[in-house]
Amino acid sequence: MGKARVQRSAGGVVYQDRGGEMWVALIATKEGQAWGLPKGLIEKGEKPLATALRETEEETGLQGEPVADLGYIEYWYRDSATKILYHKFVHYYLLSHTGGDFSDHDWEVDQARWFPIDEAIERCSYENERGVLAKAREEWNRLFSNAG
Repeated sequence: MGKARVQRSAGGVVYQDRGGEMWVALIATKEGQAWGLPKGLIEKGEKPLATALRETEEETGLQGEPVADLGYIEYWYRDSATKILYHKFVHYYLLSHTGGDFSDHDWEVDQARWFPIDEAIERCSYENERGVLAKAREEWNRLFSNAG
């Protein structure tokens, strides 16, 4: 067996402030069985933030303005078709919702919708992405708890 291949992706946590409460966008995949964050592969010559903005819009239909860098998660997976082992790094950004609509999400996604942050953390199917959502909540609280 050969070495693992490195794969780099980026994604976004798009939020809205609804009366002082943070709501975030999640996407459903795997026939609606798995809820998670929008993300995708970084294309050659593309910066992670550009990927995060592009993939978030493609997968949710929403546009966002970057507010904070949430760092990255990493995990391993094996492609079921090729049997290739990948070490994947996904860089996430906190994005303030500026426009767009869920009706514009792409074919890769079964559904996209807003959740209150605590429910989003509960609903998210992937433990490492739940950590990203928790970090997004901390960052949002740090940035906006004294606002208003």
